[in-house]
Amino acid sequence: MERTFFLEVVTPERTFFSGECLSMVLPTLDGLYGVLAGHEPMVTAVESGVFKYRTADGMWHFAAVGKGFAEVMPEATILLVTTAERPREIDEQRARQAMERAQHRLQTLPTDQQEYTFSRAALERAKARLEAKSHQRKK
Repeated sequence: MERTFFLEVVTPERTFFSGECLSMVLPTLDGLYGVLAGHEPMVTAVESGVFKYRTADGMWHFAAVGKGFAEVMPEATILLVTTAERPREIDEQRARQAMERAQHRLQTLPTDQQEYTFSRAALERAKARLEAKSHQRKK
């Protein structure tokens, strides 16, 4: 039997998930990062993207997450992220519209660095939502 670890995913609004996991994969600055029970302790920045985790029953679950941090320990991991949404919670049309608005803002070549950063972050959030939503249809 595979070893499990305790995973807690927390946003400012709610505890998104709290329970035993077999593994997880989270989006970081350096790309996707996998974690299993017994992992070396570390803290890493989490980027907007698709987060997936496999619960003790062997089922994979997907979520669109916003930026944040993860503290990984051998027996537990805590994710503190700005947002976490299950595929069923995502409005696909709204996410597509948000992506189009962000792409339009970026194409107009904003001269303001803050506007560029905001638009880029909005685009990444929309892409993550659409990718997470696509996993709902695959089941």
